[in-house]
Amino acid sequence: MELEITVGKQDSGSVELPVEFLRNDLPDQLREDLFSMPYRSVLCLDLIFQRVEKLVQEDDLGIKFLGEELLRRVAEVPELRSPIQDLSLLKQHRGIMELLMLFIVPPAERTTSLFKFSKPFHFTPVYVSPGMKALVATDNACYSFSGKMETVIKRHQIMVGAQILKKFYGVNIDVIPTAMLVVQDQKSGLDCFYQPQMNDDFVEIIAVGELPELSRDDINRLMTNISDTDLWLEMLPPESFEFHGLHISHLFDVTEEEALSRLKHRLISRDAILDVDRVQELANLVRVHFRNPALQLGLTAIDFPLNRAIDHEYRIRFNLLADSVDRLTGADFAGSIYEQACVSREVVVIEDLRQLDNPGKMERSLMRLGLRSILIAPLLDQNRNVIGIVELGCPKPYSINAFLELKFREIRGLFRTAVERSREYIDNRIEAIMREHYTSLHSSVEWKFTEAAFDILQQIELGEKPVSQEIAFNNVFPLYGQADIVGSSGIRNASIHQDLVDNLRAGRFFLTKAMEEVTFPLIQQVVQFIDISLLVEQEEFDNGHEIQMGDLIHHQITPLIDQLGRQEASLKLLSHQYLEHLDRDLGLYARNRTDYEKSVNRINKELSEFFTARDQAAQVTLPHYFEKYKTDGVEYEIYAGQSLLKNQEFSDVHLRNFRLSQLIDMADATRLVDQVSSEIPMPLRTAQLIFAYTSPLDIKFRMDEKHFDVDGDYNVRYEILKKRIDKATIRKGEERLTLADHISIVYLQDRDREEYLGYLDYLQQAGYVDGEIEDLVLDPLQSVNGLRALRFRVFL
Repeated sequence: MELEITVGKQDSGSVELPVEFLRNDLPDQLREDLFSMPYRSVLCLDLIFQRVEKLVQEDDLGIKFLGEELLRRVAEVPELRSPIQDLSLLKQHRGIMELLMLFIVPPAERTTSLFKFSKPFHFTPVYVSPGMKALVATDNACYSFSGKMETVIKRHQIMVGAQILKKFYGVNIDVIPTAMLVVQDQKSGLDCFYQPQMNDDFVEIIAVGELPELSRDDINRLMTNISDTDLWLEMLPPESFEFHGLHISHLFDVTEEEALSRLKHRLISRDAILDVDRVQELANLVRVHFRNPALQLGLTAIDFPLNRAIDHEYRIRFNLLADSVDRLTGADFAGSIYEQACVSREVVVIEDLRQLDNPGKMERSLMRLGLRSILIAPLLDQNRNVIGIVELGCPKPYSINAFLELKFREIRGLFRTAVERSREYIDNRIEAIMREHYTSLHSSVEWKFTEAAFDILQQIELGEKPVSQEIAFNNVFPLYGQADIVGSSGIRNASIHQDLVDNLRAGRFFLTKAMEEVTFPLIQQVVQFIDISLLVEQEEFDNGHEIQMGDLIHHQITPLIDQLGRQEASLKLLSHQYLEHLDRDLGLYARNRTDYEKSVNRINKELSEFFTARDQAAQVTLPHYFEKYKTDGVEYEIYAGQSLLKNQEFSDVHLRNFRLSQLIDMADATRLVDQVSSEIPMPLRTAQLIFAYTSPLDIKFRMDEKHFDVDGDYNVRYEILKKRIDKATIRKGEERLTLADHISIVYLQDRDREEYLGYLDYLQQAGYVDGEIEDLVLDPLQSVNGLRALRFRVFL
């Protein structure tokens, strides 16, 4: 807990600040002055009088007159230039003190400036200005220090010692005190922050007796032990030094800077916005920063326009409408000011919600909350996807305006960082939970991990440092296969191109109709942009065109159609029809893209379930390792061998059965896709590939990646070949090896060919082969030559 000192109301005639310590366990010697120090500190005004003596030598007649009068009066009371023990002496010579004040604080600032005088390095003052006296008389005014009480006191004593080193030993170090006065404004109720700045121009350090000798090593020892006050007092004894003079401390209003600093400090925490208490703290600091006690803060995570695997809004959801709508991007999002902010990626400021032409459900909900003006700021990631929204709302119209938005810009990035870090924190926690609870080990290898865990447990029980043993399986046979959607990239590209063309044509149709109804020069410019974009043919369409067309629709066409539809009654229906066809997440026409994605997802789902079911049946015969991945299609890998088995025996019969079963499974998968293609919006086909790698290899569990991988330089060749054969060609590049409704079997050796021809003879007899079996030579791949393949069409 940081040290805090609360100062309360006081008698107006007092010259000392009554101090109430929050800590009741303070030593008695610290109750009078928390920062009392072991060195003798004496109030002395002589340094100020010396300054006046220099000033009267200058040409300023006013200063010369006042200074001479002050020095004349002081000459009659010489004890005022000596150390002052009895403060009543100052009251007795009030006139001299008032003259002296003219040389310390200008008269025009005396009633408004916030300052106090004290003995050197003492907290308790001997004089407090009227402005400061009124300020600290406020209820709950509180000095706060960055650190615990013991740390603050030690830092104060080291600061005193640093002054001694600076004067007598030529060591120039700065120990800056960190303190803040927090006062609640009586009108707004908001916290105000004041930072003290100390002036020690009128403080003199006096060596008493012989100056202690310090070597360079002694000084270095002090520098490396800045928390060891006993060492500092030993080398700089209290009886050897005294402090004479007057300390002047001014308070400066740093509310805006401090509020911004505290906002930054809280927002950099990775869980800064994950609970309501933290968000309420942020809301209070935002009110202080903008000096508006009625300001309300809303903050939520969203994903626009992407759909992500993890829904962050359920966890980071502190928006102003949290009690009114389930999701900001829900059914009422379309057409709202929230959608406007997300689509434009710009801050939206509504100075008076009641002035909106057609307020929707979300806008009406905001007004029911008593809000009249609002700022909505989308938070963007590096790819300009909206990852969150900040809201500032106020019951008073026009309280949120363009000037406030300018000031908001300097903290918008802080909120983006906070949302990014908090989303990352959630992602990491969810990943950890998934790894702990859901990513279970494959049943075929679980026994090996159990043995390793028991070994670690035994080490711990023996008091040894646990060392994880390597999980590896030697001499296992791989069986790799994939069913890949043919031409998926091209089909996806064509779908997106067609959607964008449809979108552009629909926009052009509306705008040409609009030109007949209104005079609006911008329409003609946008139509010209549309015509240029429509010149792009499908064959030349690429990612650059996709981005360019999407930006044209998002930033030019759709906002213009929406605006014209709202302001022209004759265009309202056409505008509604156009907007109704836009995908809510993408903000674009997406019929073909949606059909493609639905078709791919359906095929992936059917194939994944099919291969899983076939593997579960095969596990009954002989346990083996199985792993599958979804891409544009499904690929899988099987490892089988003696080292994977705890009790059973592995034989060549098992291996040949696995290879024949794989061929049958691939043929059945091809037929399954043919059947499903008639049930999906966009008919798709798959090409099947098997890599007949018949040599055994070693696999090892990668602890950092949590999966099995081949082990050893020689075995890595298998992985390289597996990744390259997918793009293999034949006949000098004229044809892809993999074809729709075909199964291709890539092999390395003649004996592999003979073995698989035996399996294919059975498949022909069983009715799986349509036509002849082709024996092909693959074109050279990168660093790979001599690969061959068998290929046949599956009888559907």
